Amino acid sequence: MLPDQGTLTQIMILLHIFDGEKKPSAIAKNIGITVQGVQYHMKIMAGKGLIDSRGNITKEGFNFLDTGLSSMRDFVSQSIARLDDVVTWEAIASGKIASGDEVRLEMRDGYLYASASQGKGATGRSRNDAEDGDIVAVTSINGIINVKIGTVSVIVLPDAENLSKNLDLNSITGELHENGKTLLGSIGEEAYVICRKSGIIPDLEYASIHSAFEAGIRGVSSTVLVSNRRFHYLISDIKDLQNRYRDVNVRIKYL
Repeated sequence: MLPDQGTLTQIMILLHIFDGEKKPSAIAKNIGITVQGVQYHMKIMAGKGLIDSRGNITKEGFNFLDTGLSSMRDFVSQSIARLDDVVTWEAIASGKIASGDEVRLEMRDGYLYASASQGKGATGRSRNDAEDGDIVAVTSINGIINVKIGTVSVIVLPDAENLSKNLDLNSITGELHENGKTLLGSIGEEAYVICRKSGIIPDLEYASIHSAFEAGIRGVSSTVLVSNRRFHYLISDIKDLQNRYRDVNVRIKYL
């Protein structure tokens, strides 16, 4: 059961105190209540022995915090479990599937597949009949879908004025062969021209670096070509994407 509003507020105040913030004005700003509200709850907590006269958390306060956070964790876990029972995912049918079948889920080439075959891994239950290759709705997901996270390889090309055509074309095609089967992305005019002259059609041309990270989390590796000049504008995007997709490994190579 989720704690009542007053208890939730006191938990948030204690968390801020635990992090070293004792000023009521700063706490009030962070949790979205008035300074008077923070002072009111701190007075109540002092009366309960949860904080001492200097505003430090007492042993009783830590016990209160642990109990409250545990209740919140249980509430969230139970709520997610209930949602999982009704949330529906889309998958591609691998073989014939009947409505109500228990299906096994796996990622292939960046797409989620469902099959009626037995095996290890995540399972779910189909909500419709589907032939091989059809779309199937899957609910009651259980287990973890095994995904081998892909890699994003960024090849930084010399700027146009420093480009040596023959050498760089050989270097690029060599890099692509080294990276194996991956999606190829190009960013900007220089990368596009290099791809065209190499006889390569890019899979990703717009928002390529974002698409590469999304593909990586789905188990597909990507190689993205970009000029040194344009790469400088990508650095902040790459940092943001690394924070969002923490499991995706990034490899950057300058030619």
